[in-house]
Amino acid sequence: MGLDPAAWTTVAATLAMWKSLRTLAAEQQAGDESASFGRAARLLLGLACVLSLVRFWRLGEWSLWYDEVLTWADLNDPAMGERLGNPLGYQLVGLVVGWCGGADEWSLRLLPCLAGVACVPACFWALRPLVGDARAALAALLLACSSWHVHWSQTARFYTLAQLVALLGAGLYLRGLRRGALPGLLAGLVAIAAAGLFHPSALLILPGLALGPFLPGLAPADKAPRLRIVLGLAAVLGALVAAPRAYEAFQDYMSQKGQSDAFASLRHYVLTSGFHISPVLLAAALIGAWLAFVRRERALQFGFLVVASSLLAAACFSLGVRVSAQYVFVLLPWVALLGAAPAFAREEGAGQPRAAWNWAWSALVALPLLVQTGLYMTVRRGERPAWRDAYAYVQSARAPGDLVAGMEAAVGEHYLDRSAVDLRHPRSIAVLDRWRHDELRAWARAGRPMWLVVNKEQLEGWPREDARRFERFLAEECRLVRTWPLEVESRDLTVWVYRRG
Repeated sequence: MGLDPAAWTTVAATLAMWKSLRTLAAEQQAGDESASFGRAARLLLGLACVLSLVRFWRLGEWSLWYDEVLTWADLNDPAMGERLGNPLGYQLVGLVVGWCGGADEWSLRLLPCLAGVACVPACFWALRPLVGDARAALAALLLACSSWHVHWSQTARFYTLAQLVALLGAGLYLRGLRRGALPGLLAGLVAIAAAGLFHPSALLILPGLALGPFLPGLAPADKAPRLRIVLGLAAVLGALVAAPRAYEAFQDYMSQKGQSDAFASLRHYVLTSGFHISPVLLAAALIGAWLAFVRRERALQFGFLVVASSLLAAACFSLGVRVSAQYVFVLLPWVALLGAAPAFAREEGAGQPRAAWNWAWSALVALPLLVQTGLYMTVRRGERPAWRDAYAYVQSARAPGDLVAGMEAAVGEHYLDRSAVDLRHPRSIAVLDRWRHDELRAWARAGRPMWLVVNKEQLEGWPREDARRFERFLAEECRLVRTWPLEVESRDLTVWVYRRG
């Protein structure tokens, strides 16, 4: 399976990062104090890299959910990957699945997991030229502790891949910006554009980053004017080239997930983003942003500008289409940067706070995130409904001729027939959703024994009267045979299996 040409840009960015790390090691051996990690930075980064490995724990244990099953379905349909705008992700996941010998939970998630682990040191490497060793290491630690980051590292989608390549591009860009080196700066922007081939949401950080040369103190004063001119021309050229494809992709997305209620869509975006980024990290980031302006730290103000502009752009999109938290996942390292800002200010020339404060702040932010990850791995069971267990139970208990109807029917199709690849059009299971629930009446009149696999939370998206009628049908004509309880915060991910006849 051939790779998209942009993959070579990703490889080049990776090699550039490796070269930079080797240069750093050589500087340390030469005794260059400015290149020294410092004991705190080494400890924080080492801890972050160790904690990043938690992403491999129970990687194949959780059931696949709807989007993951569609990854398997769509990587078997190259035209679908092209239409969705991120063919590179499908190609690479397909290669890994082939190397592993077949599609299962582990093989489908392996590449996103590897990318998620790599995001942690890449976060340090990318942000180091902007804020120094200790703050960049603390940001990497916060990223490693984030249960949201663990979740997407254990999900067969492309968000960690997009974030990793975006971090490599940001690292190249920031080094070019600090040195006034135009080739590095442009290479970074190209790498971030390549990240959009894993998921278009990676492009959200481009406008904020492009403003770097316009902020005093971030680029050498004698080279900043040239950088501004070239970036302006590159922005115009890039917009002209990308605009037709971007408009086509937006129209396609609108046709799938367009929203009639703009306020409800915006509210969904704000609430899901706040929940998944986590209130603790958001509060820390707000404090960090406030301190950035109080202390007049240009580097942190720039970080805030990247975050704020990207969040605002996503909010504007949410007024027309459904935007969920994962579309701002690429911003998580930058939010972590702001969350790290109140500690280790010495590197930025803003005073020398006591070491006790640095460690207290690090613990205050990191420990709640780590607790959330511990809950995710244990009592929350990966925050995945137990679709695999439910459909396996139905498969073992059903008799020939029994009808199976279920929510997340694509997932059911995968678990009922492992050879199936056209999962968008299930054949061994009847689809149970807000558009086809009325078919239950015809099935009931036919008198066939029926199994129904249900997550009642999904009824909230149905028309109210239809949901009530369906619940009456379950209560009056069916009997509950098994449940797999799982409640996560305000969400009920319990899976219920009913039988009729």
